[in-house]
Amino acid sequence: MKRENLLQAFESLLSQLSIDLRYEKGDFSGGLCKMPDRNLIIINSNLPLEQKINLIASELCLLELNHIYIRPVLREIISKAHETNP
Repeated sequence: MKRENLLQAFESLLSQLSIDLRYEKGDFSGGLCKMPDRNLIIINSNLPLEQKINLIASELCLLELNHIYIRPVLREIISKAHETNP
């Protein structure tokens, strides 16, 4: 799967999980923000595509995702992110 399509698939997954995603400019890479009424992932819009994908995957590996269907290619990337950042 092309990297652009992977990012779109991750964006769809976040929407399915009711996690908002925002791309912003600034001096940061990004991460998950847990707020009382919602969860939000903020990503630096200047990051390369691969880093955006890896950042989303590394944040998703912190969540309990066994109860939902995730496309195998996405689940594999999330698992690799978990192995890299246990």
